[in-house]
Amino acid sequence: MAKYPLAIKVANVLVYFFLLGANVYSVFDRNDDSPYGKKETFISPAPFVFGIGGLIHFLLGGFVIYQWFGPQELVLDGINWHFVGISLLNTLWLVFWQTGHFILAWITILFTAGQITYTYAVITRSRESREGREDAATINELIWIHAPFSLYHAWIVVINLISIFAAFANDKESPDDKPKLIVKIFVVIGLFILKSTAIGYIFHGKGDIVGAIVIAVTLIGISIEQQDPVIHWVSLVLGVIVSLAALIPVYRRIRNRGEESAPLLG
Repeated sequence: MAKYPLAIKVANVLVYFFLLGANVYSVFDRNDDSPYGKKETFISPAPFVFGIGGLIHFLLGGFVIYQWFGPQELVLDGINWHFVGISLLNTLWLVFWQTGHFILAWITILFTAGQITYTYAVITRSRESREGREDAATINELIWIHAPFSLYHAWIVVINLISIFAAFANDKESPDDKPKLIVKIFVVIGLFILKSTAIGYIFHGKGDIVGAIVIAVTLIGISIEQQDPVIHWVSLVLGVIVSLAALIPVYRRIRNRGEESAPLLG
């Protein structure tokens, strides 16, 4: 068991409200729907996509409550102090983003990605290793621990990509602006990176449909927001592909349950 378990739990609560407060303040301070609209890029999705961030905050609010009652080994030895690091780094990214320091924001989100990737891997291994056992993940554990960190991991991938274009690509001043050829090429590469990430979520291990859905919604949101024909159609097609691919694990699980419940003949 980790040292200072009470300190970890209290710190998780404090940094959660710190991150939540920073996001709420950034929205009302700019009188905007999202703290992410500080700079428009040619890979920015439609505003509704940023509602994913609100869903993540809601589920993380459940996490900081559930941590007091849920599997202590996973919370204390698995997540440990990493949620504190993730929240502080994410808040720092938001500060840099809001103040226009986009290169520093990108560097910060890289470190955030490292922290969330490690935590996501630990949580995923824990769930898969206990599947089929008496101590398998309960529905509450899936909702309040696995779901928010799956969403968070995929969302950080999206924010990382947006931060790269905000830091190094030319601004999109208006909806009618056209991207340069080199920018368009890198946007398409970025879209395929998102698609590949989603496919990895779906087919790695037991499959992570939640993370794939985040990517699918983002790709469709990009197709809605971006007027350039190449960016629009590539993101739309990839979004549809990811959405359809996400149904494959669902179909397999339903089929396997049907086979297990079928009576044996002979």
